[in-house]
Amino acid sequence: MLLRSLTKHVRDQNWFAVFLDFFIVVAGILIAFQITNWNVSRAEFQKETSALVELRKELLASVSSTQAKSMSYQQATDAGKRSLAFLESQKDCGENCWNIIVDFMHASQWQDLRVSYSSYQNMRNQGFPKSIVITDAVEVYIAHSTNNAVSFDELPIYRSLVRQHINIKAQEFYWSNCWSFIDGVEKYNLDCPEGMSNDEAKLLIDQIVKNPEIKPQLTEWIGAIVSLPQTLVDQNIAAQKAIDLISKELEKR
Repeated sequence: MLLRSLTKHVRDQNWFAVFLDFFIVVAGILIAFQITNWNVSRAEFQKETSALVELRKELLASVSSTQAKSMSYQQATDAGKRSLAFLESQKDCGENCWNIIVDFMHASQWQDLRVSYSSYQNMRNQGFPKSIVITDAVEVYIAHSTNNAVSFDELPIYRSLVRQHINIKAQEFYWSNCWSFIDGVEKYNLDCPEGMSNDEAKLLIDQIVKNPEIKPQLTEWIGAIVSLPQTLVDQNIAAQKAIDLISKELEKR
């Protein structure tokens, strides 16, 4: 229709009408282009918003998991210190032999410190987040958590050494009554019932004490994790900074 009108106006040499028709065509194209761009931008905006929501969930889950591991490592540290104090005292375990075995086991606990950041990786692949401030904050957190995880990738030698001296009966009872794993959280129970007679426990402790490698390896392990609970708290502070920035961004949307 518009093409026929334009052809007629050219034939009639009605240049004002030709210009008007041409203007209408160009304006229509520009408007359509702008609408397309707006739709694309809006879709991208919504996509980034959804991704930010998922990223915040991922970071919150990481904080919760790390907080639980920090508490667990604090328990392992405390148990290790008590175990070292017992070894250094060179005293008999008396009537408290089972609890000392429990401490030796608690001190041998190890947990993987790696956290998931798959949502963030997916965002980066899509060019999100567009906020450099948010990106920098998340990168700082990831660098912090990765450094902590790599430092504790390997299982402690003490863990293997001490468990070689604790028989299956004692370990089976320990895992059923002195240790739990609920909702992704490990807990070490100090008030678990006795898993064997005091005489049986004393025999196991005598074996542990006689192994010259136990004390130095336990010392090395506890020395490595003694500051870890606070380090994990600092890691979570970095995560919380990123979470706060994401929350502020989402509030503006």
